[in-house]
Order: sequence, then structure tokens, then C-alpha cells
Amino acid sequence: MKKILLSIALLISATASWALEVECTPGNLANLIDDTSITSLTVTGQMDARDFMFIYNDLDALTIVDLSGATIVGYSNHTQPLFNNEVDYPENCIPPMSFFGKRITEITLPAGTRAIGMAAFAGCNQLTNFTFPEGIDSIAAYAFSGAKISRLYLPASVKFMGKGAFSNITTLSLATITPDSPMEIPSCAFEGCTSLNNVTIGPNVTAIGDRAFKGTSRIYNFVFSNGNNITHIGKEAFLGSRISNFNFEATNITDIGDWAFAQSKQVSATIPANNSHVGKGAFYYATELTSYVPNAACDTIAEFLLAGTAVSNNVTENTQVQHIGKYALYNTPITTLTLPSTTAYIGDQAMAGMIDLQELTSKAIEVPELGEEVWLGVKQATIPLKVPQDSYEAYSTADQWSRFLVWSEEEPHGIFGDVNQDGYVSASDVTCVYDILLGNSTDFMDTADVNGDGVVTAADITCIYNILLGNENVPGRNKKTFDSNDIIFADGFVIEAGKTHTMDIEMRNSAQFAALQLDITMPQGLTINNVTATSRTSNMAMGFNEIEPGKWRILVHSATTINGNKGTLFNITVKADDYFTGNETISIDNIIAVEPTELVHEIGDVDVEVGTTTGVKDINIDTADNGPVDVYNVNGQLLRQNIERSEATTGLPSGIYIVGGKKVIVK
Repeated sequence: MKKILLSIALLISATASWALEVECTPGNLANLIDDTSITSLTVTGQMDARDFMFIYNDLDALTIVDLSGATIVGYSNHTQPLFNNEVDYPENCIPPMSFFGKRITEITLPAGTRAIGMAAFAGCNQLTNFTFPEGIDSIAAYAFSGAKISRLYLPASVKFMGKGAFSNITTLSLATITPDSPMEIPSCAFEGCTSLNNVTIGPNVTAIGDRAFKGTSRIYNFVFSNGNNITHIGKEAFLGSRISNFNFEATNITDIGDWAFAQSKQVSATIPANNSHVGKGAFYYATELTSYVPNAACDTIAEFLLAGTAVSNNVTENTQVQHIGKYALYNTPITTLTLPSTTAYIGDQAMAGMIDLQELTSKAIEVPELGEEVWLGVKQATIPLKVPQDSYEAYSTADQWSRFLVWSEEEPHGIFGDVNQDGYVSASDVTCVYDILLGNSTDFMDTADVNGDGVVTAADITCIYNILLGNENVPGRNKKTFDSNDIIFADGFVIEAGKTHTMDIEMRNSAQFAALQLDITMPQGLTINNVTATSRTSNMAMGFNEIEPGKWRILVHSATTINGNKGTLFNITVKADDYFTGNETISIDNIIAVEPTELVHEIGDVDVEVGTTTGVKDINIDTADNGPVDVYNVNGQLLRQNIERSEATTGLPSGIYIVGGKKVIVK
């Protein structure tokens, strides 16, 4: 029992020694405290910087400090600096770093305090209760950085706040800053305050500095009380914050710094008329930003400005934009974009990934200069580009621009390739052109000339295929047409009335073709019964029709190609009736072959000689007169050279040949 009573007595004695109240004279606090393990200290009287230095150096156990009855007087010593190597410490000011890193949980400052020095309470990670004295007007840099206060009501008397004054206070949830005099929220002021979710700004706040609210990942409400006069938002001011409702229209902002709202939750931004600068990446990956409206005088869309946002409105229309920086609109869902006549430059990948883009208009007479891969990943081949009429040729041949479906402003509005005018480019448009070419329809003649070369041909079908497949560098207007060295040929043949004959249409071509059309005019007494594909065209769509009496059109087309080689394209079954008299010519003309790039080859006409067996059925090779001969078809094409007469026609299909200068029939 005695031991227990002794322990209680010692505990009471110790507790009494931990709390101390002293009346101080300037520089004398150290002489008034014998036990430096005290946890609670109340000071009355007068203090200066030397007394704060004693607290900083010696009172490590201190948790509660009450200076409400004290007065801070000035102190200077130019031979012995104290805090931060400073030599002058003004009156009514808490010296810099005076409580830096201390374990204090509660402090009451002198009523007359006017300023708090740099980092005075920085690192006080247990300081939860703090009340500013009335009349305080200055809070220096990092004054409360890393403290543990949860709510901040900054007195209206404050005129100055230093860099990072309340940074990294992870417990701070509310901040009200409504000064009576103009004041800037400085750089890094609330950076890293990860629990901050309510901020109220008064009308006398004139600027928000660099990184002021960076990383405030829980700001849900940013409220301007009674309007505002903010003119400047610094670099990274709200980077990574959850701010969503900053009202730009209600401000007088003239400058928004680089990355100011990057990765924030801001949902819209209408830039005021007096704004002259929106910095690089200002809204970079602010993924919930759906609308961005620059002012009419805007001349620059800065690098990375709207990259990764959800902005879908026409952000350059009705502006004076001259320069669009690299990645400026990267991965945005913009569907329609109008570049003003002032546009002169678009930077690297500025519009890359804009996969929702449906229509682009450039009003610039001179084709704007481009950086690298401006529209990387965009299916330009499916997107109309509307340009000034006088600039049509320049855009059509300019690097990257020519990949769009270039239209001039004077042409009727419509979707390039939408032949049947249903609002879409689809396989039905291929069918429209197909029917027109085969003479089955005259509907949509005006829109069937997709490539704008003045005629409807297989090239227009290929153009639609390229639009549907989104092929780069292909769909365009007025693609080049030229005479080709490629040839179509067919052997002459003989036929009797009532009989049929299979005529092989062959082709030797160096290029690859995606479409082919040709017209075949048959003499009286001959008709086409059927056309069948061969291995060269088996994967292609094929059609034929008598487009006028005695004239058939054959059309093959596909997204695949006819390889560049020689061989039979298709077989034509020809039938003779009693009106066929023989010694006639089948004419093959209007031969058009189209490369996948829509380059058109006009191939020379072909005549095929056709006879009857009458009068020539007894012509045979004189096998007795052996020796080397040359073999030609009736078109004069050399088939075999310097071959033994006995083998001259071996393996040749039925028809008429010139063997050694004599006409020979092979049955």
C-alpha cells in the first residue's frame, strides 16, 4: 500500500512539473524554466526571438502552448543570427521556424500578432487546433506546411500569404479565403492537401499561383463568394485536383498557365473575352471536360491543350486561330472541326486519335503547314475535307491533306461516296453504280460519279470500296487517267449456226487491278449466253448485261485485286443463230482497269475475228512439209516461234491460226 501511495505522489509531482506558467521579460525565458520536459507552457509578459529559440532548441516535450497573455517585441543582433540566419526580428511576429517540427497539438498566439514567419509551424504534424489572432495580416511561406489542422478560416485582415503556406496538410478539408484587401493565393499554397473538398474564394482574391491547388484530389466545391476579380491562374494550379465547377465566364482572367487544370475534373470552360493566353496542356486529360469555348480573338491552341479530354464541340470555329500546337486535340471525340482562314500551322499529332471526326473544313486559302502524323489513327479516307474552291488543287496534292475526301466549297454538300443519298456510304452505293454501269438503272446518275472525273466507271466502285475500307491515300477527286501498256486479248474462232463457243478473255497486266469493265459489241447473229469467272477473278463480283442491242458490258470488281500476270480473266459463251453469216468482227472497247489507288488505265481496243466452218473445214496442216514455222492468231499476235510444223497447233484451243503463212483451223 505504501508503494502505491508513493507512486501516486510521484505521478502528481511529475504532472505538476509538466505544466508551467511563467511571466517573461525579453530574452529571459530560458532562465525561468528548470525542467525542459514540460508538456504545457503558458507565457505572459514580453518575449522576443531569443525566447522562441529556446523553445525550439530545448522544449522537445511541449504539446500545449498559450501565448495569449504575452507580447512579442522586436529583436536584432547583427553578430549572432538566430533563425534562418536572420538578424532582425520585428515585433508582433512569430519568428521563422520557431516551432518547426515540434509536437505541439495546440497553440494560442499573442492577441497582437500581425505576422507568422516562414515555416514557423511547418512539420507540426500533431497541430490540430489553431486560431488566428484578429488583425493578423501576413502569413509567410510554408508557415503551416505539413500541419494537421482540418478547417481553415483565413482572417479577412490577411493581405499576404507566402508560397506553400498551407501545403501538404492532408487533414485539411475546408478553406475559406475572403480577404478585405486584394491578395493573391500564392504558388503551392494548398498543394498536396489531399482531403480538401470545399474552397470558398472572396472577391478580393486577384490571382491563383503556380501549383496552388495541385494534387487536391477531393475538391468538389470551388465557390466564388460575391463574384471575383481573378486575373491570373498559374502553372499547374489545379493539376490533378477534383475541381469541377470553376466558372471562367465569371472571372476577369487574362492568363491561364501551363497544365493549370490538367487531369482535373473540370467539366466545361468558356474562356473570357479579355483572356490573352491559355497555356500548354492547360486541360490535358481533364477527362470530364466536354466543352471548351475559346474567345473570338484566340490565335493559338496550345500544345497538349485538350488532349485526352471529352471535348466534342467545334473548338476552332469563329476564332482567329493561327497555330495549333502538337497533341493539342489528341484523342478528343470532336466530330466536326472548322479551321479559320487564319490557320497557318498544325503541329505533330495535333489531331491524332480523333476517331469520331466526321467532317473537316479548312477556310485557309493557303494550305496550312503540318507537323508529323497530324491525323495519326484517323481514317482520313472516309472524312470529307471542305476547302476554298481556289485551293482545291493545293489541298488535293498536299502531304497528309490529300488523304481526306477533298471537296471545294462550291460543290453541293453531301457525303462523299453516298451515291443513293441515304446519309451513309455502304454496299448499297456500290450496287447503285453497278446497276448504272450495267444499264439496269438511271437513278442517282448525278452522284454516281464519285471520283468526279466526269464519267461513271468502275473507278467509282473502287472509290467506294476504299471509303468503306478506310484505306489511306486513296479516295480522292479526279484521279489520273492514262493510256496503259497492259493488254486485253482474245483469239479468233469459227462457229456454226446453232452452236456455242467459249471465248477466253485474257489479260496481260503489270499493275494490280481492283476493278475492270469492258464493252463487247457482237455482230448480227451472235449473242452472249453467259460469262463465267476463272481463278484470276473467282473472288470478285461479276456482272454482265446487254446495255443496248448487240452490245454487252462486263464488270468485275472487288476489294481484292487482279494480280499482275497473264492468263484468262473470264470465259464468254457465245452462241450463233441462223443470221450469222461468218467473217465478222467482235469489238471489245471501253476497256477500263482501275488500281486499288483508283488510278485508271485506259486499255486499247481489241477486235476478234469470227468465221464459219464453211469453206475452211478442209484446211489441214500439210504434215509432209515439215520444218520450223511461226504460229500467229488472227490478230497477228505471235504465239509460237520456230516450232516444228507437226507440233505447231498441238494444245491450242479451237480457232483459226496462221501457221507458216497459211490459215489453219483447229477444231
